[in-house]
Amino acid sequence: MQTNNTISVIVIEDHSIFIEGLRTVLEHAPQLDVVAAFTDGETALHYLKEHPVDIALLDISLPGVQGPEVCRTIKRVCPHTAVIVLTNHAEKSMVLDMLKNGADAYLLKNAPKEELLQVITQVLRHEYQLPGPLQQLLFKPAANHNAPFPKLTQREKEVLLLVSEGATTKEIAGKLFISRQTVESHRQHLMQKLGVSNAAALIKKAGEYGLL
Repeated sequence: MQTNNTISVIVIEDHSIFIEGLRTVLEHAPQLDVVAAFTDGETALHYLKEHPVDIALLDISLPGVQGPEVCRTIKRVCPHTAVIVLTNHAEKSMVLDMLKNGADAYLLKNAPKEELLQVITQVLRHEYQLPGPLQQLLFKPAANHNAPFPKLTQREKEVLLLVSEGATTKEIAGKLFISRQTVESHRQHLMQKLGVSNAAALIKKAGEYGLL
């Protein structure tokens, strides 16, 4: 796990050439340490049971155990490990499946390296937002009006809107003239009311309820 400001990363990806490319990108980034790479999920899970890390970069299509199950197991065995999906799959069903199984972020492999590094930073700060194209993909269907409508306070609505716009905890605190601790408290209440466990799923569920 994170020590002396070093962020430990593992890569779970079945293409060795892509792994080497990721290593090159990440090892030139300050504080990031790629401690291991695996070409299948099962071996990675065995490693994580003994060596928890800060970040797991996870592909969906893997030999043997597939991405969704790997993600779900990581979040159960190492709940403090953030899972960033890095894949070529842009289908709505894939995005939803990974978010449902606990993914903290979802990124396409054609994203620029700067975006990957930014996502890692955002995830560690609990400030990640799904990219605009993926949000549009998820929100395209009409909201489910038969679902129970969660009751939010006015302040929670204000925080939710700012979260959806990509504002950081510090920025939200400044705009609403409240403490960062209060912002985080509102975030937790929002996730509890909407039945989600991370910011990406919060935005998705809020869109389904028509709260954004």
